[in-house]
Amino acid sequence: MIQFNIHRFAQLARWSLTNDRRYYIKAFFQVLVVMLFTFLLFTYVTNTHVNYQACAGVVFMMFAINVVMGPSFMFYSMEGKHDCQTLMLLPSSNFEKYLMRYATWILLLPLYLVAFFAADLMQYFFHWVLGHEYGQFVLSRVIKIISDINRLDNATPRFVVSIVALIIWLQSIYALGATFFRSRKFNWVLTTALVILLGMFLFKHLGDAEVVQLRANAEILEYVISMSIYIVLAMFNYWLSYRLFCRMQAKAKWINL
Repeated sequence: MIQFNIHRFAQLARWSLTNDRRYYIKAFFQVLVVMLFTFLLFTYVTNTHVNYQACAGVVFMMFAINVVMGPSFMFYSMEGKHDCQTLMLLPSSNFEKYLMRYATWILLLPLYLVAFFAADLMQYFFHWVLGHEYGQFVLSRVIKIISDINRLDNATPRFVVSIVALIIWLQSIYALGATFFRSRKFNWVLTTALVILLGMFLFKHLGDAEVVQLRANAEILEYVISMSIYIVLAMFNYWLSYRLFCRMQAKAKWINL
């Protein structure tokens, strides 16, 4: 079977979106409720406009977590062995199925964005009805923080590329953890524990190595080598994650081997 066919992948995507519709709706309302509660807690209970800065920080944190840990959510919409068996029996290649599962976090991003706008609008309306003069949109704080970051000297193209490379590498680890650990709901916990242990190992044994520091002022050759190593490691993790996905077993207990 050809590994990727655009028409077959479109049919798979249509089936997945229809089958996982309840999961996406549930995720949307969960984020909406959590954000609205957080915004009202920080702005109404404390009764000050200063905490809009904290609200903006929560927004950044939520999206950062979804981007970095997103691949670990690829099986959250699947419940039990039946869903896994149904997925494997679909008339699509394993590569197409893996891509569709991986894309779960990408599909969640616009839903989370709409949830944020809705929660922001509701908290503003809440303060407007009660006549609170300090009421404002959290979005305005988010935009201000982004503009302040863009004015920083550290926000150079090299620095941005370094952060993107680091995020891709971390994403690949969570993608590997999602297909390695059997736990559907808590593989992100186990993967995070491994990331912490890996970070401790790198800090202890490779703390002085230039290749792990992602310095924005590094020499061009040194910088290219550092980026290449991170990308190669990320590609290896994604490849290994895909191979484990192809070998996934319905009867496995702890790991998918």
